[in-house]
Amino acid sequence: MPFAAVFGVLLVRSRFLFDTRLYEGGDSGANSILIEQAKRFTLLVGNYSREHFNHPGPAYLYVQAFGEWLTRDVLHIVPTDWNGQLIAVLALDSAFVALAVGIVYGWTRSVRGAAGCFAVVLGFVAAHPQIISSGWMPYLYVPTFFVFLLAAASVAAGRSRDLWVLTLSGWFLIHGQACFLFFVPVIILPVIGAALWPHRRGLPASAGAFFRDHRGAWISSLVISAVFLLPIAINLMLHWPGDFGKYFAYGNSAQAGGHSLRAVVRYALWFWWPHQHALLVPLALYAIAILVTVTLARDPLRRFLLAVLGINVVASIAFLVYAAVGIDDLSGYYIGYFYWSVPFLTVLVAVVALLQAATAKLLTPFITLGTAAALGAVALVPGLRADVHDNDPALPRVVAALAARDPGQPIVIHIDHDAWVDTTGFLVQAERTHVRACVDQPSWTFMMTGQFICTAHEVATGVRYRFRSPAPTRGTPVMVRFGHTAVTAGGG
Repeated sequence: MPFAAVFGVLLVRSRFLFDTRLYEGGDSGANSILIEQAKRFTLLVGNYSREHFNHPGPAYLYVQAFGEWLTRDVLHIVPTDWNGQLIAVLALDSAFVALAVGIVYGWTRSVRGAAGCFAVVLGFVAAHPQIISSGWMPYLYVPTFFVFLLAAASVAAGRSRDLWVLTLSGWFLIHGQACFLFFVPVIILPVIGAALWPHRRGLPASAGAFFRDHRGAWISSLVISAVFLLPIAINLMLHWPGDFGKYFAYGNSAQAGGHSLRAVVRYALWFWWPHQHALLVPLALYAIAILVTVTLARDPLRRFLLAVLGINVVASIAFLVYAAVGIDDLSGYYIGYFYWSVPFLTVLVAVVALLQAATAKLLTPFITLGTAAALGAVALVPGLRADVHDNDPALPRVVAALAARDPGQPIVIHIDHDAWVDTTGFLVQAERTHVRACVDQPSWTFMMTGQFICTAHEVATGVRYRFRSPAPTRGTPVMVRFGHTAVTAGGG
């Protein structure tokens, strides 16, 4: 029901996806370069990083490739490829919302508990609507991380049935961004310790009982892990050490970290309260959550809610370490959007404890109606629609115009730095219309991929253009304009 409700609202608010032709550029175009490879099952890496490497895995991109294939190529219910990718993003984010509600329901076994979780998630969405409506990677990590922390707490509290959710969300995060190669193991280690602690005196026997009595949990986790590990392993075998060598090189460079403790703490507090006196917010929320949980919640729910708070602490410490040694620029808050999950999970603990303490059955219909009303209110939030700010309707016309000048000849592009935003969309549209276009600067391989870097023969025989951004000085002949780019004849 949560999945159907959220996905339904998103589709209604984004109904333009079914009849509006959209053409992506910018980061969305860069992702589509990879997604087109995923449709051919040749993609082994994740989205590009501005640090000139690719993130570990292609999971999010394969989901979008599936959405494009299903809605555009099979069902023909969307007019352009990007529309199908965006529908897949909406479905994935809705699925993570449903998983969060399902985990809480598993502990409360009540409509009140599920409704309370759903209401908190809706509040999260109302505060940051793009976390479930945008295909930009920093937003995609947010619902995944929220579910990962919730599943980690559930497994730590003793519910092995949620192990597959922990595995699935953890692998999605690892595929999505290199920093989760640090976060996921750091958070899973205390989960393992907490799960094993009650059995510490008879650990071998308990381990045997677990593998015997919980086959579904560990077999599903192994299968999920095998699927997600496969592209990473293949890429490492083909291109050792792949991008992992670049991760270590970046982490050991002077560019990463080097911030003061004060700056790091201020950065982390921004996600709790981006105003003055931010330190008071986590202190107050934690005090309320602990007080309500200890006084009102009963075991086993109390154990789960305290585990959520404990996992939040581990995640917060890890985030401080990451900010101190891994982030190059602490003014880039988008790097840590996923940490928004921690404040809202703290609120979730207090809300669930309060609702479960209310024993009157008459409250259940009111809570359910209240949650439905909250869904209706959130559905009206302006940002709760598919984010298409990267759309450039001129792309088909520009590609066709340049291709028509010298039919059959490769289009060789030299780009000014800021013109990359429009170049990614141009290359994607060229590929989709079977026009050969390439960039003559190998330094752009990290974003455009080797597929769109010109060969020596293409440079020698192709028709050369320069994509200029900002626009050239007055008097320079401009052939065509699109986005923020002016196209002129000749290369660099």
